[in-house]
Amino acid sequence: MKQTKFQLKNKLKVLLIESKKSPVVSVQMWVKTGSADEKKGEEGISHFIEHLVFKGTEKFRVGEIANTVEASGGELNAYTSFDQTVFYVTISKSFSDVALNVISQMMGYPTFQPEEVDSEREVVCEEIKMGQDSPNRRSSQLLFSTVYKKHSYGKPVIGYEKNVRGWSTKKIVDFYKSRYVPANMFLVVSGDFESADMKKKVDQYFSGFKNYPLRKVKRVKEPQQKKFQYKVQKYKIQDQHLHFSFRAPNVRHKDVPALDVLAMILGQGDSSRLVKKLRLESATANSVSAFSYSPQDDGIFAISAHFQGDKFNDVVTGCLQQIQLIKNTAPEWSEIKRALVGISSEQFYSVETVDGLANKAGSQEFYFNDQNAQTKYLAAINKVTPEDVTKVAKKYLKLEHLSVSYLGDVAEKESSKMVSGIKDIWKKTMDVKPLVIKKAKAKKPSMPKLILKHVKPGHDMEIEEIKRESGVTVVFCQSKDTPTVSAKFVFKGGARYEQPDVMGLSELTSRTWISSTGSKNEERMMQEIEESAISLSSFSGKNTCGFSLDYLTVFEKKALDLALENMLDCEFKEEIIQREKHMLEQAIKSKQDHPGSLCMRQFLKTLYGNHPLSYDATGTLESLARIKRQHLIDHSRKILNPKNLVISVVGDFNKKLWLEQIEILEKGMFHNASKPLIHALESFQKNKSEFLVSEKEQSHVIIGWRGLTINSDQRFVLEAIEAILAGQGGRLFYELRDKNSLAYSVSPMKMESLETGHVGGYIACSPEKVDKAVEMFQQEFKKLIDVPVGIEELGRAKRYLIGQHDIGIQRKSAICNLLAFDVIYGNDYNVSLNIAEEYKKITSEDIQKLAKELFTKPYAISIVGQKKATRKQEKSEEVEKEQSI
Repeated sequence: MKQTKFQLKNKLKVLLIESKKSPVVSVQMWVKTGSADEKKGEEGISHFIEHLVFKGTEKFRVGEIANTVEASGGELNAYTSFDQTVFYVTISKSFSDVALNVISQMMGYPTFQPEEVDSEREVVCEEIKMGQDSPNRRSSQLLFSTVYKKHSYGKPVIGYEKNVRGWSTKKIVDFYKSRYVPANMFLVVSGDFESADMKKKVDQYFSGFKNYPLRKVKRVKEPQQKKFQYKVQKYKIQDQHLHFSFRAPNVRHKDVPALDVLAMILGQGDSSRLVKKLRLESATANSVSAFSYSPQDDGIFAISAHFQGDKFNDVVTGCLQQIQLIKNTAPEWSEIKRALVGISSEQFYSVETVDGLANKAGSQEFYFNDQNAQTKYLAAINKVTPEDVTKVAKKYLKLEHLSVSYLGDVAEKESSKMVSGIKDIWKKTMDVKPLVIKKAKAKKPSMPKLILKHVKPGHDMEIEEIKRESGVTVVFCQSKDTPTVSAKFVFKGGARYEQPDVMGLSELTSRTWISSTGSKNEERMMQEIEESAISLSSFSGKNTCGFSLDYLTVFEKKALDLALENMLDCEFKEEIIQREKHMLEQAIKSKQDHPGSLCMRQFLKTLYGNHPLSYDATGTLESLARIKRQHLIDHSRKILNPKNLVISVVGDFNKKLWLEQIEILEKGMFHNASKPLIHALESFQKNKSEFLVSEKEQSHVIIGWRGLTINSDQRFVLEAIEAILAGQGGRLFYELRDKNSLAYSVSPMKMESLETGHVGGYIACSPEKVDKAVEMFQQEFKKLIDVPVGIEELGRAKRYLIGQHDIGIQRKSAICNLLAFDVIYGNDYNVSLNIAEEYKKITSEDIQKLAKELFTKPYAISIVGQKKATRKQEKSEEVEKEQSI
């Protein structure tokens, strides 16, 4: 991998990172300005400008930027954070000029047309409302505003609706000219190119940027915190959100590596202390985690927990006990090893894609101006000792540095009393004399050498499919560019193996399958998995279930041993089943806080009736209560049938070892397992509309029709229809968002299954815009029937699909999924891997024919929103249900 760094005459820095792994290129522009660089009254202007540069430049009109990129098979987006704003395009190397042209136009030549500025105000205001409806976003903002009283990190990146509606176009342009200057930006290009050629192209596209005077910003420094502080907010949700936040140093500080290790030990992974105590052993919290956030200015070290019911004191006490313990007793070397291996392993997965390479290079340049920063960080991580961890815990985890934020459906007077009491609980907990355990002086354990070596890859994948006598199908695909492996064990199963009275059985089985075995308890199992940076998880869907396994090649034997031990020897302990049932019950209640999820659930029920396609994966409170331990045991035995299994393995693996392990797996499986249940799918003959009352800021709308089966020859045509509608250059985004400013979030949707599927559209908008949104959805789908898609637009859709495919299969896990699920569903993976040939065959007539076949059928409409929203009555028969969330 070759890296080149240079500077244009206008002072724009450029980083080039050559990688021949995939025929893809990523172009990113990093602007050294974020929400923390805004003055009072400017809050949110950086984010607004991020939107506006997509709305027209000297070369591109509204919609043409996204359309140009997507017509070349690429994807583009941007994000604004506290410290920076980043714009990026990922595209086939054949169209790298398109990416360079678009990014240069957006960064150097936006037009800021007043009418487009006004149009985008509505979109951003919808995004603000969307954030207000999100418990997690509210909770996050409450956290930062509690910690930062003066510093801009305490203000929302997205800003305030009053600001967005109030800025003049001149104000916006002036801010842009003061910060979007070459000396305050740098360009990163990574992927498959020749540096000498790319350097010439960069000069061609970016050397003409005007050098406006850079407005220097002096951020307000947050005063030293000298006492415990807190903030509470009442919000009608099922979960309660609690954050313990401590002031911590910025990204350049020498304590950051030890703080990162501390976060891993306390609250990252199932074998971490907080997860083990509060989630696995006691089920006190639905989720609990710890993280160290190290930005440009001073950051935070935080512990976060979500819980329900009257568990506030238990959660607080549990968190503080772990803080007390880590401050007074050095962690075990085994805990340090788990953290070091976990952090070090990320270097392999972060460079699987050209975006990952560019993100890594961009971060190193932005924060350190040093492309060896990651190497130095990993070296520092590997020097961290147990004493270092205890030292930083004592230094930063102090009561006078603590800020607590609480979000929940509790009156603020009452919640203030609860939270203020944490100060007393802290003092009582910290005054407890720690139990001194005499331990033999431990030595630092041997660490595996995890060194990233770049191997020149071949672009042709060698795939071998083996059908074994037992019935197991194995698909191998060697890829040695990085020493990692991704594997999938896919069984026919999922909701299709459930009856309505035990809905949620497959999900509950999945949640308990990786736990205790005959030779290991759950704690030991989690420790062995995570100390080798192995990712082993189970999954369950509508038609399938199984296991995902990702690991570093150096840990291959251990990864396979642990995977097989869980599959074949899981005990399904009663206490673990009851704990996970409790967690599912909490999850079911939490769904009331997410109207988008409720809208989809209502849509599926309307369209599919009582078929498993409408089943909620988590089940219902009633169905969970009926599920017993024997149900899980019987269900697992139905699944574990060799004739029911497809295994895919992609990466740098030992084939001989894998075949030996598969033979062990075959011997332990049940060869006379029963077949899936037969579920009748009722016909859908009338238009139906369902409405559910919610008092959230936005309404959520889905309109959809029955679609295709997963084996349908027309599925590629349907993908082309989705591509015509999708993306920032697609019809739905352009018509409903760009032109009519109905929403921030609007998209087509589709799903294929065994008997049928669905296709339609989704939007989240203000209640008064619901009628218009439904009307426009119907217009756009009808247009596909009435008006042939033009050659140019169809060409754009095809190139978009081909490009998305090439970008998508950069990761080994993506190839692994493609191979496994194509085999399990009876599709040809060679077709999927070479899908460009299928897309090229599609004609405008094919689009119109399928559109007529699908969109003249009855449809279902699902709306979740405010009751006051007026909605036109459908001429067809409607079924109206009004319930309250």
